[in-house]
Amino acid sequence: MSQKICWVSWENHRRSIELSRELGADYRFIKSNETFILRHLLKTLKTVSVIYKYRNGLVVVQNPSRILAAVAALMKLIFGFPLIVDRHTNFRLGKGISLNPATWFVMLCSEFSLRVADLTIVTNDFLKELVESKGGRALVLHDKIPNVNGCQEKLDLPVGTNVLYVCTYARDEPFNEVISAAKQLPLDCHIHITGDYRKVGLKPESPDLPKNIHLLGFVSSEDYDAYLFSCDVVLVLTTSEWVILCGGYEAVAARKPLITSNTKALREFFKGKACHTNPNAQAISDAVKTVSENMNAHTQKIRDFSQLENKIWEKQWSEFVSKLTVLYNSCPSVE
Repeated sequence: MSQKICWVSWENHRRSIELSRELGADYRFIKSNETFILRHLLKTLKTVSVIYKYRNGLVVVQNPSRILAAVAALMKLIFGFPLIVDRHTNFRLGKGISLNPATWFVMLCSEFSLRVADLTIVTNDFLKELVESKGGRALVLHDKIPNVNGCQEKLDLPVGTNVLYVCTYARDEPFNEVISAAKQLPLDCHIHITGDYRKVGLKPESPDLPKNIHLLGFVSSEDYDAYLFSCDVVLVLTTSEWVILCGGYEAVAARKPLITSNTKALREFFKGKACHTNPNAQAISDAVKTVSENMNAHTQKIRDFSQLENKIWEKQWSEFVSKLTVLYNSCPSVE
């Protein structure tokens, strides 16, 4: 079956990598370094070429990008192959009406793909109900706890408590509050921040930056895993509701105590096994102190959660494979 399944992504996301590997699908990451319009044009042309080769099989696409999902949906209408969309939390939840034509275009792409796809995969029940309210067919499938490579030798980090703050400097990430929180922490409590800090104007040499903040910049997958296993605590935050953060799964994979946001979605997901905090400096610093002072207890909570989540995921995966098998048997090439 896997020989006729293609998983297409415009972002090399760990969720897609892990799920496509579990499925045995042909994973195709389509990238381009051109300017915005040319980049999307080239990606679209490459996508059409890839999907055309699998027109007699089954196609899975990651959303984002909404344009990718719309292209796949249009090709499904032409060739009739089963289409599954792995939908992340990009529904513009909580955002007002926009007059930007580009926003209207991508939202039309979103609505179109929701209705055309045979199945849309989401990460929680709220998003499942949202998809179904828009005329789609949805199924909840959490991220698979990833296979993260443990390091033979730990990094030579500063003496004290080392926190890895998984950050991309997106709008929903309270990185300024984390930096302010560092000022309230002991100097031997170090926060290492991933992501390209240049895009928000931060400078490692700035005198305003606390001494216990370490801007890592963009790091390779190997270096990221090294920091993940070498640090004592993982910090992953969002101000958006209904987002299940990839960094949280990675913390679980590395069996590291996790501090994450105090949102309904994340509280329901982690079931009391993570330390939840609000997006302000005082709350973040308090959370870091709490976990640092009770490291063994919080580590055990994550270990317990890992066992529980694996059982939940296996059940969800079984349901997904059952639905996928039905869709696969409807492929044009299957008699």
